[in-house]
Amino acid sequence: MSNRYDEWFKLRVVQQCLREETSLREVARQHCLDASTVRQWLDNYRQHGVTGLRKKYTHRSAAFKLAVLERMWRDGLSHR
Repeated sequence: MSNRYDEWFKLRVVQQCLREETSLREVARQHCLDASTVRQWLDNYRQHGVTGLRKKYTHRSAAFKLAVLERMWRDGLSHR
């Protein structure tokens, strides 16, 4: 199960990365987050502003999800 963070929390983390001389990894550690998650939030913010930090609600059918998993297994793809 993945953690869900609201856009205000994400914005505070991103602003901390941009404002301080602390490394991205250190900011992630301070908030008990994976550095790749923080890097993704930072990239989304740089490209789209605050809008890039909002949750995206998409609903996929069970058939679509199964097809994705089968392709991942067949082609040796990672979950990312």
